Amino acid sequence: MRRTATADDVVKALSDLTDSSAISERAALQSLGIGPNDAKVLRFLLERSEDDDPVTPRLLAEMLGISSAATTTLIDRLAEAGWVEREPYPGDRRSIVVRATIDPESPARRVLSVRRASVAEAASKLGAAERRIVADFLDDIARVEKQHVDRIASADSASRSN
Repeated sequence: MRRTATADDVVKALSDLTDSSAISERAALQSLGIGPNDAKVLRFLLERSEDDDPVTPRLLAEMLGISSAATTTLIDRLAEAGWVEREPYPGDRRSIVVRATIDPESPARRVLSVRRASVAEAASKLGAAERRIVADFLDDIARVEKQHVDRIASADSASRSN
């Protein structure tokens, strides 16, 4: 029988997960020779389904919070490496769609999918109600963390203007 978890146990478990994630991310970036934004784009593209809207450079720029010029450079770099390709946007020849070209069996895809596969494996051991609790909990952490960051940024901005 498991003992009851304290709030400190939850904080430690989340801290351990964050540390593990950082180690995994460093290993992935190093083994693939790409940067964090490159990995974020590749993961985003790999998680897309055929039913999702096409991915445009504008969408990637908004997701990453970078300029269109930086997005073009990133796409160029990934295309030169063979990770992505550009296609004409359906019905609009002036725009393009970016899609991943990583083979489903490639080691690169496995490296980029470690987190997703790990979460899916752990989540599969939970019942539906437990998954809902975990998902809500993680959403709450993200929401509260964003609120804290926004407050700190607001306070910093106010102190600089004084």
